[in-house]
Amino acid sequence: MFKTHMKSKKAMGVAQVFIFIVAALSFALIMIFGYKIVNDFMQSGEKVQFYQFKTDLETSIKQIYTEYGAVRIETYSVPSPYRQICFVDLDKQIDPSLCVKNQIACNAWRDAYDQGGYTKSDENVFLTPQASVKLKVSKIKMDVNPLCLPIYEGVFRLRLDGMGSFTQISNVTAEQN
Repeated sequence: MFKTHMKSKKAMGVAQVFIFIVAALSFALIMIFGYKIVNDFMQSGEKVQFYQFKTDLETSIKQIYTEYGAVRIETYSVPSPYRQICFVDLDKQIDPSLCVKNQIACNAWRDAYDQGGYTKSDENVFLTPQASVKLKVSKIKMDVNPLCLPIYEGVFRLRLDGMGSFTQISNVTAEQN
């Protein structure tokens, strides 16, 4: 009877080790797949935020350009990896300073200008680092071309002036706040 009792205790110890191994493997699988799902969810959230920004920017510039004399100060939220945004009037001659600020914008501007300007390009707004989607807003002009603005904590502000056939954009100054 004593031997039978010993065998059941050994079997119980082996069963416990087996249960711990199965539990550890289950936990590891849950952690791996859980991390992947959370990571995919966060990337989807950033894509949604980017497309919301793109839509807001395109809509606000397009909406005001026909409203001659209208002025709006707009605040835009951009996903976290972006540090700078440059707006380029593709109908003006190339400014060499853009090539220092944003090489991709410089090349796009050079190509568009050589081929006929705004109508021949599929982007006139450039982010740093480069966005995976091209941004083109309605016809824009600015006093400083290109207009490159820093993005602080995912936010930047623009002054939009409706000019009838284009939107005049500028940096928001302290007295305009």
